[in-house]
Amino acid sequence: MNRSRKLRITATAVVLAALATTGAGTAANARTSPEKLAACGAFFDDFNYSSRTDPNFTNRRWQVRTNAGGPGVGGAIWAASNVTFPTVDGQKSLQLRASTNGTPSGTTHAQVQQRDLRFFEGTYATRFKFSDTPVSGADGDRVNQTFYTISPLDYDWEPTYSELDISEYLPNGGWGETGPVNFLTSWNTYQADPFDGWRISAARRFSHAGWHTLVATVGAGHVKYYIDGALVADHTTDDAGRSVYPRRPMTLNYNQWFIDLEKHTGGTSAYVQSADWVYYAKNEVLSPATATARVNSYRSAGASHADTISC
Repeated sequence: MNRSRKLRITATAVVLAALATTGAGTAANARTSPEKLAACGAFFDDFNYSSRTDPNFTNRRWQVRTNAGGPGVGGAIWAASNVTFPTVDGQKSLQLRASTNGTPSGTTHAQVQQRDLRFFEGTYATRFKFSDTPVSGADGDRVNQTFYTISPLDYDWEPTYSELDISEYLPNGGWGETGPVNFLTSWNTYQADPFDGWRISAARRFSHAGWHTLVATVGAGHVKYYIDGALVADHTTDDAGRSVYPRRPMTLNYNQWFIDLEKHTGGTSAYVQSADWVYYAKNEVLSPATATARVNSYRSAGASHADTISC
């Protein structure tokens, strides 16, 4: 998998910028005390917000990216307006849009993150809708639809750098792939310039269009990735024997961006990805079924958000 060095350089810059803008704490849904559902060490969000400027959204450590830079097409805009909360297939969802007319200045990306470095060992889960085709315009663009965790790179080959790409879905290929592919990648570290990185990746080379439950567990030296309950990768080291197990806390992220513009045709094309909910259990390695049951418990109790990570 051939990755642009700009991806790693700017991803780190985004994390560092986010850490400089810490905000207010979280607020629990008034109908149900989150502590009754998870006494300690949990994060849940049902994405039940009116907009990206909803005070509940911003006060719960969510941040929408607007600063320039990679990954993806140089000169593209990371547009706050590309982040919305529509009802998708009957559920309020976080939706990220990316669009392009084939030029850098006419290209927009989107990113949302839990901005603090507080996600480490445990279980990550989200219900995610991948898209194979644009909602408008011609198809064929090399777009990347993602859910991942990442820490800063303090210097080249920094030994505690940590990143888990729980899904990077390329519906129209890219990085040497010609068809739909979903990469699940665990990182050791990397050098920024010239780019060189140590990681191991699993690739699923078929369409993932539609809703899927993505789960990653981090525990006992293993990073395991599940899609719809099935184990699809178990990572411990890269091919050279270097550990790819996270070494420090990370941020939690969604983004959608174009790898390049080489396959664009016609006028403007727009793509969307959606997330129904996200859940994290600190220091607990859960089965996908148990993680989903926890989510269902929050929802059935009427709790749209909970955050007890810090206790």
